[in-house]
Amino acid sequence: MLGMLRDRGALAMSFAVPAVFFLIFASIFAATSGENFQPRVAVADELESQWSQTLITILRDSTNLELMDGTYPADEVRRLVRRGAADAGLLIRDVSQANDSSASERSVPFTVVSDPSRGVATSVLTGQVQRAYARISLSSFLTRAPIVEEENVAGRDAGQNNIAYSAGAVAVLFLLLSAVHGAVTLFEERETGILERIVTGPGATVVLVNGKFLYLVVQGFVQVAVIFLVAWVVHGVDLPGHVWQWTLTTLAAAAAAAGLALAITTAFTTRQQAQTFANISVLILSALGGSMVPRFLMPRVLQEVGWVTPNAWALEAYTSIFWRDESAAALIVPVGLLVVAAILGLAIAQRLTRRLVAL
Repeated sequence: MLGMLRDRGALAMSFAVPAVFFLIFASIFAATSGENFQPRVAVADELESQWSQTLITILRDSTNLELMDGTYPADEVRRLVRRGAADAGLLIRDVSQANDSSASERSVPFTVVSDPSRGVATSVLTGQVQRAYARISLSSFLTRAPIVEEENVAGRDAGQNNIAYSAGAVAVLFLLLSAVHGAVTLFEERETGILERIVTGPGATVVLVNGKFLYLVVQGFVQVAVIFLVAWVVHGVDLPGHVWQWTLTTLAAAAAAAGLALAITTAFTTRQQAQTFANISVLILSALGGSMVPRFLMPRVLQEVGWVTPNAWALEAYTSIFWRDESAAALIVPVGLLVVAAILGLAIAQRLTRRLVAL
């Protein structure tokens, strides 16, 4: 207790930072409740009439939906849902037939474009569409068969997509945790005199930092490989069919985790400060980045903030590979950001380690 009281940095991180962590999770779970969850919806108005505009206005005024600005072509709505830019899509068809009591019951005026993994968004949108339609055309609503049909743009069922997402989410979380554990050993090496002996060598501390970085990258790559191998063998995630894209993404994610862990660790002067801050930072990054709760369930502000985390970049890449079956070009941005984070983290760690030795 006396040791913690003397170390004000460790004291603050032991009690203040967990409160921040709580606030983040409180916001996330509040947003996932039925009252607060607002799926983001892209709309294609193929009718383009006063009737359809009235219906869109009703949906836009709903507190249960967040309609994206304007309307889009149907193919663009499908693309937005497939890429996760929209939680669900709505195609408004020629509802003039739907208002005609003699129309065929198979003439469905609305199509909800969905990814089965976001079933909550689909259910909310379907309910709001039915409510808005009944408000405008009550007599037709009471005599029709179902007015909404669902179109799956994901290509797979919700179970497969959730397994692929979970594999990436867990992998990135453990990458960061194991990297922090390995980086903190720098303090052990300082206490045992290893750092001082290395400083006298030709490579100085750069040799130690670079060696530790490479070890953490290899360790992280193997960890993620084990997770995805289990996902392949047990749940059928198509790892062999995407092995090169997966390898590139995993190397970049492992490097980013190693660089970030080393930079955070070397920024502190005591092991307790470094370990406490690093562990809590990993939890906060993982919460914001989607490793614990899918980001589409979060408030919009937290979704935007989440893009500063390596978790979000890595999950974006893994999702592009195993969920959306996109080309390698889709990996350029997320993998590039991971590589930049790795380089910056390593450079910071190299510089700060010199200060650590001098203390």
